[in-house]
Amino acid sequence: MAKDPISRRTFIGAGAAAMSAAGVSMEAHAASKPLNVRFGLNLLVYTATFSSDKTDLIGKVAEMGYDGVEIPFNDLSVLDVKATARARKQAGVGLTSCCTMPPEENITSFDAGQRKAGIERLKRMVDITAGMGGDAVAGPLYAPVRELTGEWPTDDEWKWGVEGLRAGAEHAEGSGVILAIEPLNRFETHFINTAADAVKMVNEVDHPNLTVQIDTFHANIEEKDTPAAIRSAKGVLGHFHASENDRGVPGSGQVPWKECFDALAEVEYDRWVTIESFAIGISALCAAACIWRPIYDSADDLAVKGLAFLKATANVA
Repeated sequence: MAKDPISRRTFIGAGAAAMSAAGVSMEAHAASKPLNVRFGLNLLVYTATFSSDKTDLIGKVAEMGYDGVEIPFNDLSVLDVKATARARKQAGVGLTSCCTMPPEENITSFDAGQRKAGIERLKRMVDITAGMGGDAVAGPLYAPVRELTGEWPTDDEWKWGVEGLRAGAEHAEGSGVILAIEPLNRFETHFINTAADAVKMVNEVDHPNLTVQIDTFHANIEEKDTPAAIRSAKGVLGHFHASENDRGVPGSGQVPWKECFDALAEVEYDRWVTIESFAIGISALCAAACIWRPIYDSADDLAVKGLAFLKATANVA
């Protein structure tokens, strides 16, 4: 017999009960010295698609005490640049974009037409982000998520990645926007899995507008030592996603936050620390993120508690 569909209310309620039963602790241990960073919230925790009817989320996040928002760039056609820019200015916050590459727009594809389309998408995402008043285009900008070839990256794929990302970085020059390439875990890409991979790519592209992004969720899977991975990106670290190991509330899992923040201070990182999780009430988004159980009580709870924990750990008011 088929299971009855679970409601969003029941799903979230089950998450609250599970976290309570587990005795989740969120005690913050402050970094050795204060971090000079801005705190952002990725709006994927509220919506899979950011369109003009979602711009009120920017003010909501600002009222929670965040310095900025991260806008999900999936279907670029639904984005309203002017409305988003107005909402951002009104809220008095900064902005970054979290971007993905669809299969037909892939700079490392074996199809030359898809590679060309991928470069054009990179350029368009830079222009949209700049138009919104943002300063970073972050994410797996080198390939579609979960498009796995079953092999290690070939020399040609790597060469195409260098060429495509260089074209994107050159386009971003003078815009006030950087590109930040995010290593993903092995189940989501075969191309860039570790900070070392990303640093190698950035060094080969050799353009100041291309940087490394580190996400603690992926690092928890792929790195031997996440703080060491952060230190390895000194001088090229352009974006940082603060994600718990299960995408739950930062501080409720096993990410070594104090050590990570000490490493950020050591490399003199001064850009965004952005919480990334996903809306557990949106089935398609949960499926895309492989979330099969409640991982937090509510989006608001994650946002408020996560920010408080990260600020305390970062040793800032």
